[in-house]
Amino acid sequence: MGVERIMNELQNVYEQIENIVGTKFVSDSKPICYSYSMNCDAVLQGIPEIVVRPGNAEEISAILKAANQYGVKIIPRGGGADLTGGAKPIGDGGIVLDLTRMNKVLDVDERNQIVTVETGISWSELCDYLSKIGVGYYTGSTGPASGFSATIGGGLSNNSVGGGGAAMYGAVTEQCVGLEVVLPTGEIIFTGTKANSFCEKPLTRFGMGADYSGIFLGDVGIHGVKTKASFNMYPLPEYAAYGTYDIKKLQGVAPSDRVIEVMMKWQQNHLPLHDFYFWPQAYARILKAANVFPPISNAKVRGGFLFYTAVAKTQKELDVNVEKIEKIASDAELRKLGDSVEEGNLGKWFYEEEGRWQWAHAYWGLSGTNAGTCGCCLKAPTYHLPDYVKLYEEWNQRNQPKLDEAGGGSASFIVFGVHPCYIDVTGGLLFVDADPKFRPIQYELWRDLIIAQLKELGGMHYWMGEIIGQAMVESGALSKEYYNFMISIKKALDPNGILSPGKFHLTENY
Repeated sequence: MGVERIMNELQNVYEQIENIVGTKFVSDSKPICYSYSMNCDAVLQGIPEIVVRPGNAEEISAILKAANQYGVKIIPRGGGADLTGGAKPIGDGGIVLDLTRMNKVLDVDERNQIVTVETGISWSELCDYLSKIGVGYYTGSTGPASGFSATIGGGLSNNSVGGGGAAMYGAVTEQCVGLEVVLPTGEIIFTGTKANSFCEKPLTRFGMGADYSGIFLGDVGIHGVKTKASFNMYPLPEYAAYGTYDIKKLQGVAPSDRVIEVMMKWQQNHLPLHDFYFWPQAYARILKAANVFPPISNAKVRGGFLFYTAVAKTQKELDVNVEKIEKIASDAELRKLGDSVEEGNLGKWFYEEEGRWQWAHAYWGLSGTNAGTCGCCLKAPTYHLPDYVKLYEEWNQRNQPKLDEAGGGSASFIVFGVHPCYIDVTGGLLFVDADPKFRPIQYELWRDLIIAQLKELGGMHYWMGEIIGQAMVESGALSKEYYNFMISIKKALDPNGILSPGKFHLTENY
């Protein structure tokens, strides 16, 4: 009887949703539902019962009200370019709310330099659109490196960094000046200055009381469905320069220590770096072996490598800045590669040849379609880099028998600078074989690495999805007081616990 009742309720909610969005934009077919059961990770899976593609906030509001009526869970989804289970059900069932139909640029305010978009647009689509407006603009931090498919809503939900401009502008949430949000109970609100119903255009996140935008930024989809977002936009810099360095080991000095010396001086002197990245020796070897970026082999890189991009309004300003940037690297005895891409200048490839949209493809897709990746990116003080090098080396050594049992794999990472003065340790586990039979042990290893990051170095994860948020709770990383505070907010916004249930184990503790 219980199963029959559930099936009847699903049929009722399906019919309501079909009336809201039309037959074309809702489906319960098994192939379609299965295609929404995973993100890019190889381990986590939850098959929804319904997939719907709404066209506006009003439709989402009506869908959420129907879901509350029948007690059916809702999972918002952008491009699905996620490695931690953020955009699929935790466990089977529920409704996946695919926002990619909502992909319009709604307003470009050149006088205030603010752009407003629907959150289903991808970062690359937005940047391409802005580059053709007036003098040419961009959003500063251009979203994650998966920005060809990753959407604005997904980036904001995960405090994304890593595309282009992170060292100068920080995470994408730093640029957001306001949102339109559908609350879990169906009400539609604006945050920021648009909370003033007489305000014509968004201006800043602040000015109408508390920063309520912040509740929905980095929330991994638990507090509401972001439908519109407004960002600061910046003129595309006219002048740019790049440099790439080989970091071989010197007697008695570890490469990571020399990289820290350079990166910390770059940051602490507030030099105008647009981006800088450090790829350790282990990853440089993989790149060479796989011939992913042939210039690295041609340039005879012997260690890891560090590259930077810098921008300026005038050539004179650029020259002065580059001199300061490169003197710090020279003093640390880093070997500079040639200026051209062919000579190994990854910085030039990253900035001029759209490498900022591609570098992570080489990282996560290195072993082809048979491989699987499980992300656990985090933010850390720049001076913690040697500690993370040690943590990953010791973790791999300690878990090598289990890694072999799981089809082969290892934990690795890349580092890049983030404004104003910290680093992103981006990476996780790469499994050679993503066969579903290995999923239990791969999940166990993934969780173990996350908890090692949390406990040993106080890791500050931002891309939390399913597994990382739950590990924060299970490991005791979140204090009882803080966790109760999270539950209180979730309960107030989502009394029936229908939106992204299971994340942080919040709805289980109502």
